[in-house]
Amino acid sequence: MKTISKIELHPTALPRKKRVAAYARVSKETERLLHSVSEQVSYYNDLIQRNPEWEFAGIFADSGISGTRMEHRTEFQKLMQECENGNVDLILCKSISRFARNTALLLNTVRHLKEIGVEVRFEKENISTFSGDGELLLSLLASFAQEESRSISENVKWGIRKRFQAGTIGTANKHILGYRYDAQQDKYVIVPEEAETVRWMFQMYLNGISLRNIAENMNNAGCRSTLGNEFSEGSVRQLIFNEIYAGDLLRQKYVTSDPITKQKVTNRGELPQYLFTDCHEAILDRETYTKVQAEMERRAAMLNPVYFFTGKIRCEICGKIYTRKKQNKNGRTYTHWICRSKKEKDVTCTSVNFREDELMNACMETVGEDYEERIIEMCISPTGDIHFTLTGGEKLTWTHPPKPIKMPKPAPEKKRPKHLFDGMIFCGICGRRYGRAISQTKDKHLLWRCRSKTAGSQTCDSVNYADPEIRDIYCKVFDVSEFNEAFFKSTVTKIVIQKTGSIDFHTIDGDIRHYETLKLRDNRSDNTCTDAFIGKVRCAHCGNLYRKYTIRGKYTYWVCQGKRLVHTECSAGDISDSNLRRISAYVLGLDEFESNAFTEQIEYIHAFTDGSLEYHFIDGRTIKWQRM
Repeated sequence: MKTISKIELHPTALPRKKRVAAYARVSKETERLLHSVSEQVSYYNDLIQRNPEWEFAGIFADSGISGTRMEHRTEFQKLMQECENGNVDLILCKSISRFARNTALLLNTVRHLKEIGVEVRFEKENISTFSGDGELLLSLLASFAQEESRSISENVKWGIRKRFQAGTIGTANKHILGYRYDAQQDKYVIVPEEAETVRWMFQMYLNGISLRNIAENMNNAGCRSTLGNEFSEGSVRQLIFNEIYAGDLLRQKYVTSDPITKQKVTNRGELPQYLFTDCHEAILDRETYTKVQAEMERRAAMLNPVYFFTGKIRCEICGKIYTRKKQNKNGRTYTHWICRSKKEKDVTCTSVNFREDELMNACMETVGEDYEERIIEMCISPTGDIHFTLTGGEKLTWTHPPKPIKMPKPAPEKKRPKHLFDGMIFCGICGRRYGRAISQTKDKHLLWRCRSKTAGSQTCDSVNYADPEIRDIYCKVFDVSEFNEAFFKSTVTKIVIQKTGSIDFHTIDGDIRHYETLKLRDNRSDNTCTDAFIGKVRCAHCGNLYRKYTIRGKYTYWVCQGKRLVHTECSAGDISDSNLRRISAYVLGLDEFESNAFTEQIEYIHAFTDGSLEYHFIDGRTIKWQRM
């Protein structure tokens, strides 16, 4: 059986047209060159449109812009953006110098265009960047174009200097504050409103006002620069130092260091400068301008003052000049002269420094009191000797005295070893840490006290604790027979001592174990006298009552009467009235002692020889306070 197959015919795809753009540029906006640009635009427009294989992608032209840089070539930048967007396949240009006069810029640009598939053709040189030897020829011809630009720049500079020598002033700034340039008169003419601002600015300068304050005053008054901006310290400085306001013009203040980068630098003697005097009407008269120059010198002298030794002292080690150094230390001012090398980075000089008064004394001692009139130069040797060169060629030497022998510093005291309780005990009143101290008793035992207690006075009402007391209390609270440092570290994180002397032990588990007590302050005794204690305190040793006893008519104590009786020996201790009040208030649960509450509740008190007190209440209760 016959099989029939249908053959589909596919139409041949037409080749895509190449998208072509052109670029033109002239460096000056003269009538002849602008006509040249228009001719190039017409030529490339017609050339691209007549080629059936090309598609018109635009013509880009820059006028009056140098080819050494790209920043201000707006049309060139638009062309590059079109290439980046994929809208251009081929760029036509009349010559390499029209495209760029900077070799590095040219090569970097065409290489980048080649990477993204854009070809550049230079008609005059007949070079395509897609050809095999295209980049080599470009490098050579671009170098010639760059050197041609450099040569043109030098020729232009030469022409400008020739015009200056011939007396042609020319103009750089068409409008400077106070002046506008009149092309018909070929000179600057005064703008009256701005001239008043200039005169006010200079008057403030002569009155001693700083440049920053001058700028602020002018801004506050609504004055603005020729560009409509506010004044700054730098802009005021530039105007104050401009000789144009005296009717003069100084030409070639700045020079272009490189015609490719167009970088301008201050002319510091690289090229001659030309001063034209009285070339236009002055805003300031000569007398005022002379005062301005004097004020400039005065302010410059304040910034860089000149002294007798300035420029006269030379270092024999490195050859540098000595410079003055002034510093304040501990409220005193010290002035030294040191080798300038010591102020430079990564430069070391072992020369000897001198105090200013030492130099003066050396000069008077060697040369005489008229040394300022006779000394021409001073050279300082490595050992500190000073060689003087005087008027008439005479030479004298001052010998530096030997350096005193430095005694070795005593070895620092060894730090005391760290204690177990260091940084662990805190005051419950002020929150500061407790620190170590030595008791004033004969045994000189170790005790802990709040750091707020300063030498000679106490600023915290906390109590002190002897080191063994804290250990004994810890054993009672944690129910251990003897103190063990390892066990202590494993159970306690910190210790807080409260106002009454009670202690809170903060455990590792987050609990607080409280030890309730009232610890008296041995160094505290108030001037109190309490009649409520009469007939209430009995001696537990001999059974006699305590009676009042006043010392120096100021401090009251309670003393066992058995010490005064015949044939009675009693070793009971005395109790100060102020401590008895504190203990009683603590036992009664009061913040402060109250006589009525004590009389109503307490029947009597037993006083023991160890200092402990046992309170017997009227209702039959008994509470014992144990002295620590």
